[in-house]
Amino acid sequence: MNKIKMPLFLKFVIIMITLSVGPLVFVGVRTVNINKEALQTSILELHTQIAKSFSEKVDYHLQEIQNEIPYITQLLSVPELSFQIRDVALQSILDSHQNIASISLLDKEGREKVKVYNPLFEKQAKLLNMGQDREFLSIKSGAMQRSLSQVYYKDDKPFLNIFYSLNKNLNVLITLSLDSLWMELKNIHLGKTGYAFLVDSQGNVIAHKDKGLLFKKPDGILIIDQAIHSMSIGSSEYYNSRTRDEMIGAYAPARSFGWAVIVEQPKKEAYYSSILMQRQALYLIIGSIILSAGIAFLIARNLTRPVLELVKAADRIARHDFSTTVNLKTNDEMNDLISTFNVMTKELRRYEEMQVDKLLAEKTKTEAIIFSIADGIIMTDYEGKIQLVNHQARRMVGVEKEAVEGHVLWDYIKDEKISKTFSDIIGQYKQTEETLHREIDLSSEDLFRFFKTTTKPVTTAKGEKLGVVTVVRDVTLEKEIERMKDDFMHSITHDLRNPMTSIRGFLKFLMDGIGGPLTDQQKKMIDTMDRASLRLMGLINDILDLAKLEAGRMDLQLADTSLVEISNRAVELLQPQIVKKSINVTVESSGAGAAATPLIKADPQLIERVINNLVGNALKFTPENGKITIKVIDQPDKVEVNVLDTGEGIPPEYLDKVFDKFQQVAGQKKGGTGLGLTICKYIVDAHNGRIWVESKLKEGANFKFWLPKNLTKITVQGS
Repeated sequence: MNKIKMPLFLKFVIIMITLSVGPLVFVGVRTVNINKEALQTSILELHTQIAKSFSEKVDYHLQEIQNEIPYITQLLSVPELSFQIRDVALQSILDSHQNIASISLLDKEGREKVKVYNPLFEKQAKLLNMGQDREFLSIKSGAMQRSLSQVYYKDDKPFLNIFYSLNKNLNVLITLSLDSLWMELKNIHLGKTGYAFLVDSQGNVIAHKDKGLLFKKPDGILIIDQAIHSMSIGSSEYYNSRTRDEMIGAYAPARSFGWAVIVEQPKKEAYYSSILMQRQALYLIIGSIILSAGIAFLIARNLTRPVLELVKAADRIARHDFSTTVNLKTNDEMNDLISTFNVMTKELRRYEEMQVDKLLAEKTKTEAIIFSIADGIIMTDYEGKIQLVNHQARRMVGVEKEAVEGHVLWDYIKDEKISKTFSDIIGQYKQTEETLHREIDLSSEDLFRFFKTTTKPVTTAKGEKLGVVTVVRDVTLEKEIERMKDDFMHSITHDLRNPMTSIRGFLKFLMDGIGGPLTDQQKKMIDTMDRASLRLMGLINDILDLAKLEAGRMDLQLADTSLVEISNRAVELLQPQIVKKSINVTVESSGAGAAATPLIKADPQLIERVINNLVGNALKFTPENGKITIKVIDQPDKVEVNVLDTGEGIPPEYLDKVFDKFQQVAGQKKGGTGLGLTICKYIVDAHNGRIWVESKLKEGANFKFWLPKNLTKITVQGS
C-alpha cells in the first residue's frame, strides 16, 4: 500500500503553526476558563453580599425597637405616673422613631389604656384591626415575651405588629411600619432585571416587585426552599420555571424576624460580562492564530523555497535537461548548496555532451550493422507500434514505405496472413516472455516460399522492457531441400518396399526347404539375411507411416483403451530383451482411478506402438541390472503415462530435439532409425495429447505423455 506523499512546504507550515498556535490556544483557553470561573464566582459573591447586607438592615430595623423596650417597660412600671405622663413619654418615643406607627398599652383583657400615633401613620394606625392580634394575649404574663404578627398591608403600606407582655396586667403593642425598608428593598437593582425580595419562614413572599406574588409561595423558584431551610448565607444557579429562565441567586436569613432575603438575576444577564470577556478572548485567540499562521506561512515559504527550487531543478535534470540552473540567493548554508548544485549541473551537462557524441557514433555503427545483415529485423513496442524496420524486412514482409516509427505494424502489411501472424505474436507478449518461433507459408501455385520468424522481448541490462524484436529469415531454400529429401525418401521407400517383400518371401521359401535342403551353415546365413531384411522392412514401414502422419492420411480407429493393459502387453512383448539385460520392469497405476483400469477413447494399436517405442528406447539406454518403471496416472480429465529409466540421461541441449526426425543423442547411439520418437510425437498429437521428456545427466530419463479421456475432435498433424 502506497503512503500518501505530503509536500515539504505543507509539513513546514503544519509544524510552524503547531509550535506557535498550540501553546497560544492552550494558554488562552486555560486563562479564559480561569477568568470566567473567577468572574462568575465574584458575581455570586456580590449577590450574596447584597442579600447579607439587606438581611442585616432588616435585623437592625427590629433591633431599634428592641432597644426601646426596656425604657418603655421602666416607664410603664412606675405606678405613680399618670396616663397623661405616660402618653407624653410614649409620644416622645414615636417622635424619635419614624418607623413606629403606633404604641398601645393594653390590659390583660386586651383593652387599650393608652394609644399614641405617629402623625405620619395616624390614618393607617386608626384602621388597624386589633382582633387579628388577640392571639398575643394568650401569652403568659409576668415574663418579657415577644410575638410577631404576619406582615399586612394598609393603603398599600406594609405593617407588622410586635406584641410584648410586660406583666400579668400590662402589655404593649407596637405597630411597625415597613415602608422605608420595603422601599430600600425595591431600590436594589442588579443589572437591568435583577432584584431582591423577602419571604417569611413558611416561604411565602412578603415583599416583591410583583404584587401578585404577595403572601404566596411561588412554584419553580427553587432557591426559596434553600433559603428558608438554611441557617447561613448561600448562592446557587437554578431554573425558574415560572419565568422559564436560567437564574443565579443568593440568600441570607434575617434571624430577628425568621425571614430570608433573596436576590436573583437571569443568568445570561448576570454573566454577560463573563460571556463578553470570553467572546473578546476568542476573537483575540482567533486573531492571534491567523497572525501566527501568516507568520508561519512566510517562514515556511522562506525555508522551503530553496529546497523546492532544487527539487524542480533536479527533476528537470532527471529528464536530461542539463541547461537548468537555480538562480536563488540566501544568506545561509543553503546558498552554498545551491552553488554546489549549479556546478554539478554544469559538469553533468559536459558529461552528457560527451556521452551524446559517443552514443551517436555507436548508433551509427549499430544502424549500419542492422541495415546490412541479410535477415529482416522489426522492432515494435508491446502495442505493435513500429520502432525500427530495416530494408530487408520491408522487402521480405512487404511493409509499405509509408510505415514509419509510431505506426502500428500490421496496419501497413498488405498480406493478411503475415499481418495476422505479427498481430498474434506481439499480442502474446502481454501474457508471456518466451521466445516464439513461427513459420509463414506464402507458397502459391507458381511459387514455393517460406519465412521463419523468431520473436523475443528486448530488455536492457537492468531488466527494463523496451519492446519486441522479430528476426525474419527466408527459409525457402531449406524447405525446398527438406521437401526434396522427404520426396526422395518417400519415393525410395515405396520403391524398396515391393522388392523387399519379394526378398523376404523367397527367404521364407528357402527357410522352409522348398528350394531344397539347406546345410546348417546355409540356414545360419539365411537367418541372418532374414533379420537384416526385417530390420530394413521396419525402417521402410516407419518412413511410410511417418509420411502418412505428416500428410494427415492416417485414420484413427478410436475404441475403449486401457493404458495399463497396453503397458503390460508391451512388457510381455519385450520380455526377451528384459531378461537378457536383467532389467527390473514394473507397471504401476495410481491417481483418481487407481482401483480400476482407466479407460480412454484412443486408437489401441497406435498407442501400443507409442508405449512399445518408449519402453524399447528405455531398454536400449538402461544398463544391465537397471530399472524401468511404467506409471499410469489417472487424472480427472486425462490419463498420463510416465516411462522412467535409470540410464545415462539426456543432455539439456537435446531435450527439445529428441522428437525430431533422424535425431540421436551424440555419444549415445544404440542403433535404430531415429524415427521412433518422431512417430510417437505425431501419434500423441493426433490424439490431442502432449508428449515431452524430463532428464538430467547420470540420473536417467522420464518420457511423459498424456491423452484426454474423452476425445471428441481428432487433430492429425500434416506438413
